[in-house]
Parts: sequence; structure tokens; C-alpha cells
Amino acid sequence: MAGGFQVDPGSLTGAAATLHDLARQLQTGQIDLFVLDWADDPASHPDLAQAMRRFAEFAHDQHQDVVALLAALSLRVAASADNYEQTEATMAADMNAFLTQSTYQPADQRSS
Repeated sequence: MAGGFQVDPGSLTGAAATLHDLARQLQTGQIDLFVLDWADDPASHPDLAQAMRRFAEFAHDQHQDVVALLAALSLRVAASADNYEQTEATMAADMNAFLTQSTYQPADQRSS
């Protein structure tokens, strides 16, 4: 296709499934913040424990954001694939109707 693009709904569906799987795997691998309780005072210096907790909470929030973003992106890509498949089916039905329900009339027999 010169100057255009082509969409493969099967490829979009596969990409959506991959994004969903990645989000699910990341969700199961998240850090449990209760682990930081082991590093609290007196096991470590209070300043270190506080810095570790701040970092872990920030990382946990970022992790949750990435999981949510991947899950949402997966849904949007899957919806796009469905829309393309519906459009292709509609176009195929319209083309089929045009080809099977139209009749050829020579130019000199057509009315304006």
C-alpha cells in the first residue's frame, strides 16, 4: 500500500494479550510493603528505615501505575482490533451486496 497503512486485527489481538499478560505478571511480582517492617528501628537506623520506606512506597506507587497503564492499554488495543474486525465485516457485506445485487447497464441505456 503506497502512502497508507495496513492493520492486521489478529496482530492487534495478540499485542493486547501480550500487554495483559505483562500487566498480570507485574501485578503478581509487586513488592509487599510489610517486608519493610523488618528494617524498622531497632533493626536499622531510624533515618535509614524512613528513607527505605519512602523509596519503597514511591516504587510501589510507580509499579501500580505501570500495571494500570498496561492493563488499560491492553483493553484499548483489544477494542481497536474488534472495531477493525467489525469494519472489515461490514465492508465485506457491503461489497458483496453491491456485487450480487447490481446489474450492468450499458452507457447508452442509462438514464441520467
